[in-house]
Amino acid sequence: MTDANAIYNQSDISVETKSVYRNSFTSVEDIVETVRKWGIIVFPDYVQGSRLANLNVEFDGLLANRSQLGFAVDEYENIANVRVRRNDLNSTDYPETASFFEEPFMSDVSDAYFGAGDYRLNGEIFVSEITETKGPQLKPPFALHFDKRNVLKFFIYLTDTDERNGAMRALPGSNLRNRIAREEAMRCSALNDIKNVLPEPLVPSIPICGPAGTLFIFDTDMCHGASSVEAGFTRRTMRGHTHSHAMLRAMGAMP
Repeated sequence: MTDANAIYNQSDISVETKSVYRNSFTSVEDIVETVRKWGIIVFPDYVQGSRLANLNVEFDGLLANRSQLGFAVDEYENIANVRVRRNDLNSTDYPETASFFEEPFMSDVSDAYFGAGDYRLNGEIFVSEITETKGPQLKPPFALHFDKRNVLKFFIYLTDTDERNGAMRALPGSNLRNRIAREEAMRCSALNDIKNVLPEPLVPSIPICGPAGTLFIFDTDMCHGASSVEAGFTRRTMRGHTHSHAMLRAMGAMP
């Protein structure tokens, strides 16, 4: 923690899980207040039973059929990521996925966070599988970073997830400092020139661990990065990307 103070004011960050974990689902007001302050809120066991089972079945289908679905795919030696456009997702074939990422509370949270209707809710859904990672991981998604484009993400673990199989690492509270840095960089630099990877181990983090069905909501101005995946383990996640209209305009994605 001492070295990190060169970058972050200690009073502005937290490595205490109690700051961001909730024992049960709470109000929109609590979600928005917590994400504004800390950058993240976590609800273990949010999805359970047949709904979780159905999401896993649809996850398998989306990965198996990724070359036929017409969505962009990021594919590396140990990573497969399908960038599903929510409006183009076949809700007959993938009803649970479509339903989950259209939950009314997500609109309510986004209304309060960005302003009523001033956002694109889960415009993309990333369906991601990561297997064993080998060697040092010095770049995102593994390195601690903030996103070059600000996104509010609704993120779900489809299997029990801890540091062995890629639990996301986070530094709650770092969103405030990083937002200033990102906005300043956006005014002065091309997107590719924004320096968004943070030095480790100077910047601390906590693993966001949870059972299958854990939902967390986070602002990508917060420092975050995936843990490495150990041999014999797999990381299975879905996450919806919600952008403000202001960010979409900055990206050239809307007039």
